[in-house]
Amino acid sequence: MKLTKATITILLIAFLFFSWSTSNAQGKTGRIPFYAVPYYNYDPLTITIGKYKKELLTNDTAQLEVLANKIKVDINNTDIESLYFLSIRLYDLGKKDDAYYWFLTAQSRARIFRNMLDPKEIGSIGSEAFELKQFLITINQIAGEYLNGYGFNDIDRGITVWEKVKREVKYIQTYKNIYPNIHFLDDSNLEKEKTNKEKDLSEGIEYFKTHKEEIKKKRVETGVQDKY
Repeated sequence: MKLTKATITILLIAFLFFSWSTSNAQGKTGRIPFYAVPYYNYDPLTITIGKYKKELLTNDTAQLEVLANKIKVDINNTDIESLYFLSIRLYDLGKKDDAYYWFLTAQSRARIFRNMLDPKEIGSIGSEAFELKQFLITINQIAGEYLNGYGFNDIDRGITVWEKVKREVKYIQTYKNIYPNIHFLDDSNLEKEKTNKEKDLSEGIEYFKTHKEEIKKKRVETGVQDKY
């Protein structure tokens, strides 16, 4: 099976992690120490952006699960930042299976978001499009250490989540209503981007299915297995 460059990157992240993985990672019982002041700080917990910034501050697991269901219904009107924050908060409160699903959901939507940005209008530092693009990349990398680390402790379970997220890619709608001040390519490009993302996920799923033992071995060797 020939893998695309994007898929290879996803695979490396999923079971090997990032080479800069921090030595002070908090492991199984800790919170994800993500901060991007003034937008998000894990201690004291602060969230200043996103549609659900107040609701995501809860430390009540039941309330957070209710919020997750609410966001599920409203997902095409929900900013990607909130999806990432939801995954982090679920992880923090011990709902790690749900956290991994929401992380992959946010990651898929962020990937398509980046590809739908009008390259002539992204701008540079200070531009909303540029700043958001960089923020989503950063949160994906830092939170990904924990979420990807957990997600493939059980490879079959991880594959199931990937399959679920793949099935839902087709339901992604325009980003223009969520980010009215950002310039995007015409929505006629959206179907192609969704198809490309589905292909990447399919290739990843196939790879995971046929390389289970190799993946497990590498995770054990690198100290990732059961760390998170």
